[in-house]
Amino acid sequence: MKNIFKYMVGGLVTVFAITACSPEEFSGADGNIPQVSEYADNFKVTVDQETNYATFEFISAPGVSPVWIIDGAYSGGFSFSKYYRKKGSYTVECKVKTVNGFSDGSVTKTFDIEKTKMTGFGGFVEDSNFNMFKGVTFDVASFWYAPGWNQIADPKYTYQKGAFVVTLPEATTDQWQAQMHLELDPAIALAADKTYDFSVILTSTTKHPGVTIKLQQNGNDDLILDMQRVALDANEPKCVWFSNVKGVDISNLKFALDFGGNAANTEITLESFVLKDHANDDGTKVPEIQEPEPTWVDVNSEANLWSTAKFTNSFYYAPGWSPIENPALTINGTSYSLSFPVATTDAWQNQVLFNTNIAADTETAYDFCVKLVSTKTIGSVTVKLVQSDEVGGDGEPIKHDNNFFFTKQIKLEADMDVKFWISDVKAPEDMHAVTLVLDFGGNPEDTKVTIEDVILQKH
Repeated sequence: MKNIFKYMVGGLVTVFAITACSPEEFSGADGNIPQVSEYADNFKVTVDQETNYATFEFISAPGVSPVWIIDGAYSGGFSFSKYYRKKGSYTVECKVKTVNGFSDGSVTKTFDIEKTKMTGFGGFVEDSNFNMFKGVTFDVASFWYAPGWNQIADPKYTYQKGAFVVTLPEATTDQWQAQMHLELDPAIALAADKTYDFSVILTSTTKHPGVTIKLQQNGNDDLILDMQRVALDANEPKCVWFSNVKGVDISNLKFALDFGGNAANTEITLESFVLKDHANDDGTKVPEIQEPEPTWVDVNSEANLWSTAKFTNSFYYAPGWSPIENPALTINGTSYSLSFPVATTDAWQNQVLFNTNIAADTETAYDFCVKLVSTKTIGSVTVKLVQSDEVGGDGEPIKHDNNFFFTKQIKLEADMDVKFWISDVKAPEDMHAVTLVLDFGGNPEDTKVTIEDVILQKH
C-alpha cells in the first residue's frame, strides 16, 4: 500500500571549523597602531554554494596577523571555514593586529549564501528559469491580526531578496487569527490542463501548532490550487511542498497565509518560493511518496461508502487499564461527538470503534479521510481501518487485528481541526466487514472530541 503525506522536515546544526595556523613573527613594539586599510585586499572570503561553506583567508603580510569578527565572536585564524545553513547576505568585520595592538577601524566583507540547506527535501530550484516566481514581486495586500478575534495593529515584516520575516508580538489561539495575504506582480495564471510543483521553506522562532498556506484565485476563496496546514518546531526549517498537483484555471494567483495559534514574540520566515509546471524538469529529485490529495466525493453522496453504511459503536475506555463507563456519544448527521471525563495515560486505553457492514476485497483501492478536533491536546491518536472481528461457530471471537488498510498516529492540538487522509490503499486480505478504530489514549480529563465528515471512496 502507498501512504501519502505531503511535507518533509529539514534542519542542520551550524558548524564552525577553525584551522590552526602559526602567526607571523613580530619585531619589538614601537607604539605604531596598524592601519587596516593597508591590508583590505589581504582579507578574502569565498563561498562554495554547493556545500554552503564560507572560507575566510588572510594573505600573509610582514608583522601583522588577522582578526575576524563574526556575530560578535573573534577569531585569529589565517584560514578557516564556517557553515551557513540559511540563504542570505552575511558580513564579517576584519581587523589586523601587531605587537602594538589592534588596528584603528575595520574593513567589512560581505558575502552571499544562495540557498538554504536542509537535511530532508529542500524544495525545488529557486533560481531555475522554470520557477514561475522568478522576477515576480510579492506584495503584502493585507493582514488580519486578531488575537481572541479582536483585530489589532498589523504585524511588522521585512521583505528582502524574496524572503519575508514576519514579527508577531501578540499570541493568537485559533486558526485564521493571524492572516497575511500576498499578491503577485506581475500576475501569474494557471491552467486546469497542467499539473504543478510548489515549495516554500518556513521557519518559526517558536513552536507553532499549524501555519496555513493556501494558493488560490485572487478574489475567490473557493478556487484553490492547494491548501496545507503544517506544524513547525522552533528554529527548525520545514519545506512545505507538493508535486504533480492537477491545476485549476486561475487568472491571478495569490497566497493566503495564516499564523493563527502562534506564541507571543514569534518571528516566522518564509523563503525560497518556487512554483513550476511539472512538465519542466529542474533536476530536483522529489521523495518517492508524493501524490496529490484525491478529489473527494460529497460526504452525503452514495459514492461515499460510509454514507450508506450501517454501523454500531463499541468502546474500550480503561484509565489505568481498568474499564469504566463508556464515553457519551452524540451523533448529529455526519458529526460524532464524544466526551472523555477521565484522563488516560497510555495508547489503547481509550478506543472508539465504528463497526460497519462495508465489505472489501483485495483488488479495489480506496481513499479515506476524516476530520478530527479535540478541546485539549492529545499527543498521539491512532487511526486504523481494519477488518471487523466476528464470532466463530464455537461462540468465541475471531480477531482480525493484522488485516488492515492502514494504522497511523497523528497529533491533535487543542481546538485545531486536523484532516487526516490516506490514498490508494488496498486490503491485504478480503474483509467481510470494515471497522474504523480511533484510539485517544493519553487524553487529558474533561476532553471533548468531534469526529466529522468520514469519507471512504473507491480510488
